[in-house]
Amino acid sequence: MNYRAILASTGIALSVAIPTQAFAASDEEIAAAEAYKKRVELSNDIKKMRAMRKELPIPPPAGLFGVYAFPEKGQFVTGVNIQNHKFSGLLKGSDSITAQQAVLTTPNPFFGDPGQPPTLRIVPKSAEANVIFPFINYAIDDKFALVALAPLIKKKSVLETFQGTNPNNSLGTFEVNTNGLGDIKFGALYKAYNSADKNHNVIIDAVLSAPTGSITDEDTQLTPANTRVKARLPYGMQLGTGTWDALVGAAYWGKDRKWGWGVQYLATIPLQSENDEGWRYGDKHELTTWLSYAWEPELNTNIRLRHESQGEIEGIDPAIYGPGLGADPDNYGGTRTELAVGANWMYAPAHNISIEIANPIAQDSNGVQLEHDQSIMISWRNAFF
Repeated sequence: MNYRAILASTGIALSVAIPTQAFAASDEEIAAAEAYKKRVELSNDIKKMRAMRKELPIPPPAGLFGVYAFPEKGQFVTGVNIQNHKFSGLLKGSDSITAQQAVLTTPNPFFGDPGQPPTLRIVPKSAEANVIFPFINYAIDDKFALVALAPLIKKKSVLETFQGTNPNNSLGTFEVNTNGLGDIKFGALYKAYNSADKNHNVIIDAVLSAPTGSITDEDTQLTPANTRVKARLPYGMQLGTGTWDALVGAAYWGKDRKWGWGVQYLATIPLQSENDEGWRYGDKHELTTWLSYAWEPELNTNIRLRHESQGEIEGIDPAIYGPGLGADPDNYGGTRTELAVGANWMYAPAHNISIEIANPIAQDSNGVQLEHDQSIMISWRNAFF
């Protein structure tokens, strides 16, 4: 046997194999090092994100207007707010009444005109309103920011009609609908105070509401004579106010570690004595306060108490006429106190999604009105800091 040939062949094989294995081991080490480096970078990014979340104010509840983490000059906040409001049953003041009681006891303001009965004949059974409004908030300097929003509204109401000559005889129910652009709002926010640690903030709102929503919508309705006619819908089914309105108010909110809190006052004041159809909504005042708790830097929950007061409609639209509850301007406005609970998820610094569910705990309506059942509000805010 030629041992020298075998040893030579083995040496050549080893000289080829050993460097190859060495290079393979080196590639694995490089890949492992790169993976480790990426894990470290990701961990550092997460730590930075959590630190930024801790520095930002705890996001306000979804149902608030004009309360944002104020951007710096040249930065902006954008997003969309979605609201759903449901109503059912009737209230006379703070007391529940039936549709039968309403048509037997509630005066028809048009009684005395030809064919008009002494009491109501058309009353709502339920209603629903859905509002989607995208918004933008742009900081022109360190103290002032411009804000604008354009609501898209869809309303539905189910009503019951009773016979004109016999209020005990129901003729059945019918549904009316409206949808379209509401009143566009635009104005300014003023940062009156912002503490050095960003834990305390005060913002003043000065916003105008333009009369871009329709106040002349019509739909087919069932009359007390058991006929169907197309007529102008009640005030509450219209998409706008028809007047230039001022929205003015102020908000304070703060935080201490995991706790956040705040209070806001907001007034909606018509700037005209009447719109083109001869009426205007009453002044509206809102006061709300809330408390938040951050379970994690990116997740917090809140509880909010809100009180609203609004006057009756002033004036009258001659085209909104007849023995229907919604045709009487006195059946609008009143007071309502509601309790809301919500949650907020900040999935990235200054980017958050929030939801709130609000239920009335006390209502006192002017005249006779539908009872407010529940509101659900979802908000997505996307700040470009």
